[in-house]
Amino acid sequence: MAWRFKASKYKNAAPIVPKAEACVREICVGSYQTYGNNIAASGAFMAFNWEHTGSSVAVLPLDDCGRKSKTMPLLHGHTDTVTDLKFSPFHDGLLATASQDCLVKIWHIPEKGLEQSLSDPEAIFSHKQRRVETVGFHPTADGLMYSTAAGCVALFDLSTQKEIFSNNEHPEVIQSASWREDGSVLATSCKDKCVRIFDPRAAGSPIQLTAESHQSIKDSRVVWLGNQQRILTTGFDAARLRQVIIRDVRNFNTPEKTLELDCSTGILMPLFDPDTNMLFLAGKGDTTINYLEITDKDPYLIEGLRHTGEQTKGACLVPKRALKVMEAEVNRVLQLTSNMVIPIMYQVPRKTYRDFHADLYPETTGYKTELVAGEWLNGGNQVVPKMSLDPAKREHGDEPIIIHRGNLSDFVKNLENQRAKSNTIGKPIPSQPAKRNDNEHFVMLNKGNNFEEKNGNDNSSESNGKKSTPSQSQPDGECSELIRKFEAKYKVDSEKEKANAYAQSQEDDKESPTEQEHSTGSSEEVSSSGGLDNHSASGSHSPPKPMPRTSRNNSLPEASDSAGESSSTTTPRPRPRTTAASAYKPRLGPKPFSSTTGDVSFDKVFAVPLAPGSHENISNVGQDSAVEMTPAQGPKPDLIVEIEIKKKHEREPAPAVAGNGVQKSLTTSERRKIFEQSSESSENSAEGEDRTDADLRRSCSSRSSFAERRRIYENRSKSQVDEKPQSPVPLRREHSKVEPLKPSQQQQQQGNLIDTKRISVPEGKLMEEHRRGNGAGIKKSATEAAFSAASTKRTSTVFGKVSKFRHLKGTPGHKSTHIENLRNLSRQIPGECNGFHANQERVAVPLSGPGGKIAIFELSRPGRLPDGVIPSLVNGSNIMDFQWDPFDAQRLAVACDDGIVKIWHIEAGGLSEPTNTPAGELTAHLDKIYFIRFHPLAADVLLTASYDMTIKLWDLRTMSEKCSLSGHTDQIFDFAWSPCGRLGATVCKDGKIRVYNPRKSETPIREGNGPVGTRGARITWALEGHYIVCTGFDKVSERQISVYNAQKLSAPLNTASLDVSPSILIPFYDEDSSTLFVTGKGDSTIYCYEITDEEPYICPLSHHRCTSLHQGLSFLTKNHCDVASVEFSKAYRLTNTTIEPLSFTVPRIKSELFQDDLFPPTRITWSATLSAEDWFASNDKAAPKVSLKPEGMETLSSIQQVPAQPVKKPDHTQFGGQKSEFEINKQQEIQKSVSARMEFTTKLEQDDMEGVDENEWQE
Repeated sequence: MAWRFKASKYKNAAPIVPKAEACVREICVGSYQTYGNNIAASGAFMAFNWEHTGSSVAVLPLDDCGRKSKTMPLLHGHTDTVTDLKFSPFHDGLLATASQDCLVKIWHIPEKGLEQSLSDPEAIFSHKQRRVETVGFHPTADGLMYSTAAGCVALFDLSTQKEIFSNNEHPEVIQSASWREDGSVLATSCKDKCVRIFDPRAAGSPIQLTAESHQSIKDSRVVWLGNQQRILTTGFDAARLRQVIIRDVRNFNTPEKTLELDCSTGILMPLFDPDTNMLFLAGKGDTTINYLEITDKDPYLIEGLRHTGEQTKGACLVPKRALKVMEAEVNRVLQLTSNMVIPIMYQVPRKTYRDFHADLYPETTGYKTELVAGEWLNGGNQVVPKMSLDPAKREHGDEPIIIHRGNLSDFVKNLENQRAKSNTIGKPIPSQPAKRNDNEHFVMLNKGNNFEEKNGNDNSSESNGKKSTPSQSQPDGECSELIRKFEAKYKVDSEKEKANAYAQSQEDDKESPTEQEHSTGSSEEVSSSGGLDNHSASGSHSPPKPMPRTSRNNSLPEASDSAGESSSTTTPRPRPRTTAASAYKPRLGPKPFSSTTGDVSFDKVFAVPLAPGSHENISNVGQDSAVEMTPAQGPKPDLIVEIEIKKKHEREPAPAVAGNGVQKSLTTSERRKIFEQSSESSENSAEGEDRTDADLRRSCSSRSSFAERRRIYENRSKSQVDEKPQSPVPLRREHSKVEPLKPSQQQQQQGNLIDTKRISVPEGKLMEEHRRGNGAGIKKSATEAAFSAASTKRTSTVFGKVSKFRHLKGTPGHKSTHIENLRNLSRQIPGECNGFHANQERVAVPLSGPGGKIAIFELSRPGRLPDGVIPSLVNGSNIMDFQWDPFDAQRLAVACDDGIVKIWHIEAGGLSEPTNTPAGELTAHLDKIYFIRFHPLAADVLLTASYDMTIKLWDLRTMSEKCSLSGHTDQIFDFAWSPCGRLGATVCKDGKIRVYNPRKSETPIREGNGPVGTRGARITWALEGHYIVCTGFDKVSERQISVYNAQKLSAPLNTASLDVSPSILIPFYDEDSSTLFVTGKGDSTIYCYEITDEEPYICPLSHHRCTSLHQGLSFLTKNHCDVASVEFSKAYRLTNTTIEPLSFTVPRIKSELFQDDLFPPTRITWSATLSAEDWFASNDKAAPKVSLKPEGMETLSSIQQVPAQPVKKPDHTQFGGQKSEFEINKQQEIQKSVSARMEFTTKLEQDDMEGVDENEWQE
C-alpha cells in the first residue's frame, strides 16, 4: 500500500474531557506576559502559577481533583512573576522556576506533596540583573540545567551548583529553546526574527546555523521534533497571522512546510510527542486546542480532531509513564484556565480495552541515565535507555511509574556513590560478590499501595569508607547526639517515645552499614547526610536542620555543645512551646498540646476562647495594679462590664447609674471593641516590666484565645502604620447611636446614689464622659483602655473586616415596572460615554442609525413599547456623550462629534414625536468632545473635555467659557468632581492621574501614576474626598480597581483584579454606605466593594449576578430610595430589549424600624447648593444634610437604648427643673412597645451548660 493511503493509528484520537468533579477547580490564575507555558507536569506532580502576580507556584499531585482552598500550601520563592517552570525528567520531585526577579531556583517537592508552604529553595542561581525568560533540564545528562535571560544562554551543574557555560551571542531576547532528544544541540528562537542551532560544546562560536523565521517581533516558540533532523516553530508573520513552520537542519534556510492559521493574538504553544508524532497547538487566550500529526512527507501536517472548551492560560503534556495505557490513552494535555486545571485525555478508539495495544505504544524514553553534567560538557554522549509501557513488563503493572530521589543533597550523594562505583568496578570485594543493579540510586513508588523500593549500591560500602564526600556535614555519631539532645529538650512525651523507637531502629540498622549508608530517603527525614548549604563555602559543614515542629519566625542561633563541632558553627534553636519564662510570644493558630511539667489544665491545653467583654478577659488588664486575679477567686460575674466611677475626693467606688438606673447590655460590636482594647492595654503595660512576668501572663488562660494570639502575631510580624483619621462614614454611623447625657444623668454620677444593679455603659456615653471632663474618674480597667488614644488598631485587625453591607442583596423590580420592547439600541457609543442615563422621571437611551438619535422614556409609563417609530431627539451628528442635569429632571445635555453641546428641554409628559430643535447650543470645541460633566453642587456649571486635550468649564446661563484646564498629553478618559465641588480628578491614556483646582490653576496641582492599560479607565472620589478610586486595565488587559490617597498619588494603596474583559468598568460610589458598584457594558455581574480608610482599602461584598447581559447602569439619588424596605441604593438597568429597576437592600430582622446605622444624614445632591455665579466667585458652601427617616417611624438606636423605669427616682429639684409629663408618658409607651417585641436578658446560652472539673482533665 502506498504511504499516502496508509491510515495513521492516531488519526481518530479523540479528546475526552472529564467532568468538573475530576478537575482541579477554584484556583486563582492570572494573565502573565511571559514566554513560558505557565504549567508543568512530572510523573507525580503538576505545578502552575498562582494568583494575579504569579510570583507563587502551586504544586499538586498529578491525579488531584476537586475544589482548592486559597490558603493551600504554595512555593513562595520569588518577588516577581514566575516566567517559566520545568520538572526534571529523571526526578519527579525536582522543580526549576525562573522569574522576572533575575533568579532561577531549584525546589524539592516531598513524596507526599506540599504539606506546608515552602520559601527556602534547594539552590539559587542568578542571571545578574537580567530577567530570566526560560528554564529547563537537559534530556540526557542528569543534573544539567539550562536557562535563558535576554540574549544569554547559561548551563548550570546542580551537583556543584555552579555555572559551567554562558554565551551572549544572541542579539535580542531569546523567546524559546528546545533540546534535540539525544541532547547534542539546542534550537533557539529569538526576538530578532531568527532561529538558530546552538551547540555549547562546539569549538569557537556555539551558533552553528542561523535562518530567518517568523517576520514578527511578537512571541515565538521552537520545539525539536524528537531525534529527527527537523525543528518546528510557531509565531506570527508580518501581517500578524499565526504560523507554523517546519525546517530541516540539512536545508536550514528553506522552510520545509509553512502553515498559516488565523489572526488571533495568542501565541501557539507547541506540545510534541516524539513517540507518536502527535502535535498539540494550544493558543494563549484561545478556547480551542488543535491536534495535528507530523509526517516526514507531504503534506507534513495532518489535522486531527479539535478540542473546544475553556479559555487557555497555559498547557503542557504529561510524561508517557503516567498515562493510562490500559484505556488506550496515548497522550494527556493539562489545560490551565483562569480557575481550573483540566486533564484532557486523547484516546484512540478500540473495540476493547481489556488488552494492552502494543501498536499504540512504541518504546519510550526511560527515566534512568548514567550521564552527568561534567561528562556531557567534556564531550560524552549517551542515549537514555528506552522503556516499555507494557504493564506485563513493568513491575507494578499499569500503575504510573514515579521517581523520587530525595532532595538535592541526596542527589549529590548519589552522584558521588555512582562515581565511586565506577572507580571500583572490576575490583574483587571479599565480603560479597560484585553485581550490577540497573535501578541504582532510584526510588520507585507505586501509587496504588504506596509501596517503596529503595535500591542501594552494593559496591559502594568500601569506597565510601575510603573517601568522604563533601556533602556529608557531620559524622553519624555527632549528628545522632544532636538529635537526641534536641528531642530531650523540646519534644513532648509522645514524640520522645517515637524518637526512641526511631533511635532503636537506627541502632539495628548500624549492623548493616551498606543499607544504611546508601538508602535514599525523603528530605523530611532526619538522616546522617546534612543538607547542602547554598550560601556557605564549599568546604564548610552545616549541622542538620531542626524538626519541622519548630517555629520559623522565632528560631535563635546558639553555640552547639557537640564535642566534634567547630565553635564557629551555629545551630538554629527553635524556641520552646512551653509556658516557661522566656521571650516567647504566642504563634498564630490553636496552641498544640505540649508541656514539660505536670501543670496541665483545660485552659492551657485547649485554649478555649473567652467571650469578649467577659470578666475573664478584662481581669488582668491593669497589670500595674496591686491585686492580680486568679482562676480560683470564686464565682464569675455575669457578662456585663462593671464600671466604677469615683468621686473627686472619695476613694470608695460607687456604681454609675444612668438617668433612670436601668441595667443595660453592651452590643456585640461594643464588647468586641472593649475586648480588643483591653488586650492591647495588657500588652502595652507588660512592656516596661520584667519580661518573665509579662510572658507568664501572656500564657495564662485569659490571654490564650485565638483572636488574642492572632493580634499579637500581627503586631510582631507587621510594622505599626501611621495613625490615620478614621473614615467619616463609620463616625457618622457611630454618632447616630450616641445619646448625649442629660443634666439629671450628670447629677446622678456626681451624687451618692447607690443602685443595686450594675450597668454597662455604652461606648458613646463613655466617650461623651471623657469629652465633658466632669470630674468623674473612671477606674483603670478595660473601659479606660478601650478609649486610649495611643491605640491605632481597629476591630478589623483582630476579627477581620466586618461590614454592615456584607450581605447586600440586589433585587430586580417586578415585570410590571419594566419598559420592554426596546429596539435599535446603538452599539457605536464611545468608551468614554456610559451609554445610559436615568433620573427619577425618565431615562435617555441612544439609538442606532444616522442623525444621532436619543430616545426618552418616561418611567411613569412602564410596559411594552408600541411597535413603530420611537420618539427621539435628533442631534444631527454622532453622539459622543450625554447627561441629565442633576438639578433639573427635564434638561438633557448632549455632546456631539462636531464639538457642539446641545441642551434639550423635555416637556412634562415626555416626547410625543421626534424633534430636532434643541433649547440651546454651545460651541464648546473645534474638535470632538470626549465627555461632559455637570457640577455636583453648583447649578448651570458644565464641564467639557475634547480631543484637543483641553478641559473647559462653562456657565450655561450666559453660554460663556469660564475656565480652561491643560496639562494632558494624550486622550482624557474620565473626569470626576470631588464631593466638596472644589477639586476635580482626571485619568488619561498616558497612564497618569491628575488633580485640578479649576478656579485657581490651569495645570494640575497633583499628579501620579494610574492604570497602565490603554483601553480606557474611570475615576471617582471616595470617603469625603480623601481617597480616589480608579478602574482600568493592567499591561495584560486584566480589569482592576485601584485606591489612591488623594494627597499621595505616587502609587495605589491597593489594587483588586477582576478578570480579562474588553469592557471598561464603570464605577458608582454611594458615599453614605461607602459602597462601590462597578460593572461594564456586556457584563452580567455587578461587583460590589466597600472602600475603607484602612487596609486592605477594598473589601469585597456580595456581588449581584443578573440573569442577562446589560448595556448600561444608572443610579438614582438617595432621596428616591425606599428606606422603609432598607433600600440603600436604587438603579435602572438597560438590557438589549428592556429597562429594569434594580434595588439594593440589606437584610434586617427589624425592618419595621428605621435603620439609622445604615442611613446617616445624607448630603442633598438633588438640588443646587449654590449658583454658578457664586461658585465661579469661589463663594463655596457645603451641601446641607437631611435625614432620610420617614415620619412616624421609630429608629433602631432608640429602641436598642430605650430607658426603662428607674429603680430609684432621682431628685430633680436641685437642677432647677423637672421632666415634663409628656416626656415621661412617651418614655413609658416606648418601653412597653419594646417589651412586647423583644425579650431583654443578659444571660448567655453557655451559662446553663455543665463544665468539666480541671482535675478530671488532668486524670
